[in-house]
Amino acid sequence: MATDGEIPNTPAEDELLPDERAVLSERAEALDEAEEDELLTVAEVAADLGIDLDE
Repeated sequence: MATDGEIPNTPAEDELLPDERAVLSERAEALDEAEEDELLTVAEVAADLGIDLDE
């Protein structure tokens, strides 16, 4: 899992299952089309889940 400023270790495309490729493609497209105010930050999600990021 990547932390702020780190690039996540993404498996090579040939290591993905066909279903994974489709889902990743759909999610990437949805992110590209999303408005900036529709996206949540890590801090917002953590707060919603009751996770303290400072620990």
